[in-house]
Amino acid sequence: MYASGSTWLFNAARAVAATLYPDLHIAGHFADEARRPRPLPRALNVVKTHDLPFASARFMGAQADVILISLRDPRDAVTSMMQHMRLDFAPALRRAATSGQFAAGFHADARSSLYIYESGFTDTAETFDSLATALGGELTDAQRAALFTATRRSKIEEKISRLADLPTAWRNPADGDLLDRDTQWHRHHAGRDGESGRWRRMLQVPEVAQIEQKMAGFMRSFGYLGE
Repeated sequence: MYASGSTWLFNAARAVAATLYPDLHIAGHFADEARRPRPLPRALNVVKTHDLPFASARFMGAQADVILISLRDPRDAVTSMMQHMRLDFAPALRRAATSGQFAAGFHADARSSLYIYESGFTDTAETFDSLATALGGELTDAQRAALFTATRRSKIEEKISRLADLPTAWRNPADGDLLDRDTQWHRHHAGRDGESGRWRRMLQVPEVAQIEQKMAGFMRSFGYLGE
């Protein structure tokens, strides 16, 4: 889901895979609705996506051994996209709804592991044990500690500050956004605090009502709305 810690999870999964399987080539990819599905290279492939058309989702799903899902309260996801990606309310809601419902559709799949943003999964070392289990391995204490240290906000901010110098950097000509095509870190990922519940002071009452109406089923399923 957009704004749910998905980029962090993508990179954490790649790092865990590289730690568990140092002799394998670990390849990262981003798949979106604009790209036609294609066979993946011979590697341990980690693919990030927010939503895909049905045919592409089926194509990718058929190749997946593990599915990692990250979800967030849609009200905070919309707020985050408006604040950091500078989207207007309508497109932010559309992205939150489409990606949230797409991701939630895999929740019942036996290959899936669920990561809820509000649980603080980006800030606990136990997340790396969960990822290792999903990827069929087990970390040592030293490996877990090293992975946790390497994925703190200060380290991420440092990486983002050097995006322009990376050979894998790309600038979106439409909006000027700077992106590292390898890690999928964007310039707009910098300067965030990860606060939950900011929607209460940043969204208008009619906007909250629209989100809760559009995503009522999703929000009840994952405990963001009462009965």
